[in-house]
Amino acid sequence: MERHASHARDISMQDAEFDALRALSARIGRDIEQVQASGGNTSIKIGDTLHVKASGLWLADSLDDDVFVPVSRRAVLDAIGEESEDGVRRAVIDELNPKGLRPSIETSMHALLEHRVVLHTHSVRTLALAVCSEAEAMLASRLDGLSWAFIPYCKPGMKLTVGIRSVLADAPDGTRKDILVLGNHGLVVGADSVAEAGALLARVEGLLDAPRTEIRAAIRAEVRSGEPVPSGWKRVDDPLVDSMAASERLRKLALSASWYPDHVVFLGPAASATPDGIGKLMIRPDGAFLPDDASVSAVAMVRCLAHVLHRIPPDRELRHLDSRDELALMDWDAEKYRQALER
Repeated sequence: MERHASHARDISMQDAEFDALRALSARIGRDIEQVQASGGNTSIKIGDTLHVKASGLWLADSLDDDVFVPVSRRAVLDAIGEESEDGVRRAVIDELNPKGLRPSIETSMHALLEHRVVLHTHSVRTLALAVCSEAEAMLASRLDGLSWAFIPYCKPGMKLTVGIRSVLADAPDGTRKDILVLGNHGLVVGADSVAEAGALLARVEGLLDAPRTEIRAAIRAEVRSGEPVPSGWKRVDDPLVDSMAASERLRKLALSASWYPDHVVFLGPAASATPDGIGKLMIRPDGAFLPDDASVSAVAMVRCLAHVLHRIPPDRELRHLDSRDELALMDWDAEKYRQALER
């Protein structure tokens, strides 16, 4: 076992692809339209060792810190067969994980896919379509000619992996799917090299792009002339967030539902909504506000929400997370761990 671990470490340290993955991960991790806060994850397979982003750490830090956890892919595949989240955590190669980091919630998904390199983002362009009831039909024309599949919403982690496995098994053509659009969740692309994965991600982003609607120029001065900032709260300082707050349609969308998992985790569920707020977020016509002690992740998620809502087609029927989806996320040990790391 020690020889195996040492060999895996030697390969990972020398592999130029691993360095390339770190660079790409840092770049997309710093792009608010791709990844927000500790969301998103990337991986590379080197032999049987799957190097996957650690839970609760930021892709943006990939060049400055060791944010990847080595796991045995074979052990993770065994855990998928048993549908065991605990089995995934036991697959960590402890000798190569001196910090005792926990692998990403989506480690089983990365292991399931055959691609050497897998990128999972919470792309705002993808989310704007993935929350639509007719998402699959809308995606069909945009992704025509590419190898892709739509995965209806499943709780992240093992349930999502099982859902992906089921969809891929039922694919009529039997070909490998290089693109997965996750309902109410995000985007996954896979390839055999980092360069190919990065190029595919950029291509899909371009195909799914849509103009942002209801952007009001010079709204900042108008918004800031409103009521004083409430005591104990701070304004989210972002012009796109101001534009969202000033739009009655977008403000209602923001407060009426939970649209994707990280919104529930960092901002609270729609079930806790009041006329002016949802969970830990207050939105009034003169701006969006968070508690004074709100984390940087919460700020990032408000900015993400503004990016997504500005891109949702105004005439589409939407699908949101229901109260059972929200409860499953709020009571989940994996998400509590991620929140605790941030604190």
